[in-house]
Amino acid sequence: MGKRNRTTTLPNNLPQLQNLIKRDPLSYKRDFLQQYRHYESQLDIFKLKPDEEAADFGSLITFISQVAQCYLQETSSFPQQIINLLSEKHQILNPNLRKTMVQALILLRNKDIIPNVTLLSLFFTLFQVKDKQLRELLYSYVVTDIKNQNSKHKNNKLNKTLQSFMYTILQGQQNNVKKIGGRINSEMSENSIAAKKSLNVCIELYRKGIWNDAKTVNVIAEACFHQVTKIKVIAIQFFLGSNQDQDEDSSEDEKVLPNIKRLQHINHINKTKKSKKRKLEKALVSIRKKESQKNKVENFNFSALHLLNDPQGFSEKLFSTLTTSQFNERFEIKILLLNLISRIIGIHKLVLLNFYSYLQRYLQPHQRDVTLVLAILAQACHELVPPDVLEPVIRAIANNFVSDHCASEVMTAGLNAIREICTRQPLAIDATLLQDLTEFSKDKNKGVMMAARSLIGLFREINPELLKRKDRGKVASMNLKDFKPLQYGQVRAMEQIEGIELLEEYKQSSLCDGKQGDEWAGWEIASDNSSSDEGWIDVPSDDDQDIIVSDSSDEENDKSNDDVNEVNEKNVEEKKISTLAMTQLLTPADFAKLNELKLEHKVEQVVEGGKRKRNSTQQNEPSDIIDVNTITGPRKKAKQDYEERLESIKAGREGREKYGSSKGKKVKVEGASTTNKEKARNKAFMMVIHKKNVLQKKKMSLREKQVCFYL
Repeated sequence: MGKRNRTTTLPNNLPQLQNLIKRDPLSYKRDFLQQYRHYESQLDIFKLKPDEEAADFGSLITFISQVAQCYLQETSSFPQQIINLLSEKHQILNPNLRKTMVQALILLRNKDIIPNVTLLSLFFTLFQVKDKQLRELLYSYVVTDIKNQNSKHKNNKLNKTLQSFMYTILQGQQNNVKKIGGRINSEMSENSIAAKKSLNVCIELYRKGIWNDAKTVNVIAEACFHQVTKIKVIAIQFFLGSNQDQDEDSSEDEKVLPNIKRLQHINHINKTKKSKKRKLEKALVSIRKKESQKNKVENFNFSALHLLNDPQGFSEKLFSTLTTSQFNERFEIKILLLNLISRIIGIHKLVLLNFYSYLQRYLQPHQRDVTLVLAILAQACHELVPPDVLEPVIRAIANNFVSDHCASEVMTAGLNAIREICTRQPLAIDATLLQDLTEFSKDKNKGVMMAARSLIGLFREINPELLKRKDRGKVASMNLKDFKPLQYGQVRAMEQIEGIELLEEYKQSSLCDGKQGDEWAGWEIASDNSSSDEGWIDVPSDDDQDIIVSDSSDEENDKSNDDVNEVNEKNVEEKKISTLAMTQLLTPADFAKLNELKLEHKVEQVVEGGKRKRNSTQQNEPSDIIDVNTITGPRKKAKQDYEERLESIKAGREGREKYGSSKGKKVKVEGASTTNKEKARNKAFMMVIHKKNVLQKKKMSLREKQVCFYL
């Protein structure tokens, strides 16, 4: 009787029939075909009125998608029917029914019934739908599916097809943008939303390292010229790196860095003050943050800019878009474009002469975001820019920013900007202007003084001839005869690896202690007793002895040469250049140890509170990105008002122990017994009434009780 009742209710109970079919498809095939014929009749009716809710039709679609793998031959036309409905009627379909169809197709794709290219192409078309929840569902699925398809190996066929499709969407939507009264309609239309979502998919896949090839980068680069402002800004921010998630890879800060535990152990054994302990913890946090930020910048920002097919043509096209009369975007977008152009020029060493004269009009102290404009100008400078182009720009900065009638912050920004430009192109300034600027090294304001002195320190290394004799310094004056300034287009190589002296000291101390690493274990070395003429020959290093090539005609000058060498040894200051990299081959283990030693050296410098000494052999290497803080320079902290002081005090008290002596205060452990003193407080009065202390209190007078109370 129970089976008969279940058979009669199956046509109306689709979830139960779905469960039974998955267990035994053959037994319930007749019931499935009945429901499938019902679906086909509902489909014909639905095509007549596609805007209806059609809840029963949606239930049938869900049911068939759940059991389609059991009857592949019978449901062969089902996926294409749903795809046709969505591609033709997606704008007028009921939102709930449309979402049901999309979920059914995703389920069929997960069962490998639908090819991924067909489904993903449809989903990119569905980005045009004005349904935010559905667009988010499509976006997450597209990214996840492409990631899964490229997890084991690169699916180049799928990637190329989808990238071409996205490029077509961006190009097609750009050509179909509506114009109203000669002005571009900035509102996000349906086509623009699809283009925006496609662009977000490209950026997300690039971040995840799935589509990190040149084709993806150039698809995103094409979006920089889109007529819709939002799409243009997203593409520009991608290349500038400002759209990177801040919370991404935040767990890197929690990693234990090399030798940190050893420093903490030393600090604990020495029993130093709490202030030094807090200083150590603060130093560790700051160094971890800096190292993580450094890695983020190197891994993301510039690999995309290096993959551009035609950097010169791309930058020229961006600049022509910026300078046309039809460009009527906001100033923020103009600054973004200028920043992107300067990054491309600085990285690829491009020559775009009109760019510097265009920026010159914004070099005024009252200009909005003028410090960012100065940073953009400095980023676009390199050694291949003609000095004649940069000379009027530097003179404009000096006239508008570096004068006595300007504020100290303005003068600091001007001097720092000139220093950054001269770091990249030392020939852009003449001796007269430089000497006028160096006179501010004795200014009363600390920021102006430091900016002027940094300019002096820069030219002591790159070209001390332009400085006054009093500003050259002792070392530069001694080496002035042998010094050759850089010519146009010439680059000076770096003398040694940063921090190599730390590794040399470590290796020397290891040899003294009898510890010698075996980084090259397993490598074959030529034997010293080799009888063949071919092979390696032992040559003494430069540290052991000097290689002298003598001749009979030169013997007369030996004494005079020795005298000259003695004089030079007395005159040269202490300037140690490590020869480790010139005498040994550094292994990957050496570079890992070098990074560890540099990090440890930074921590020790911060903990000890000493000033970081700048290596005299380290050259002024210009970075690809110039921070605005580099232009503004250090600023004096403004005096806090009463409310700000109270907030800082309260913030400092958070997580701190309560003020007072810790004597007699014990942390109560769960399950531990109380003290006798605590037990005596909780005793009943009849248990302590006979005690001596209680009897004495009864006999006390009022005066004695008052005295005890005040005591």
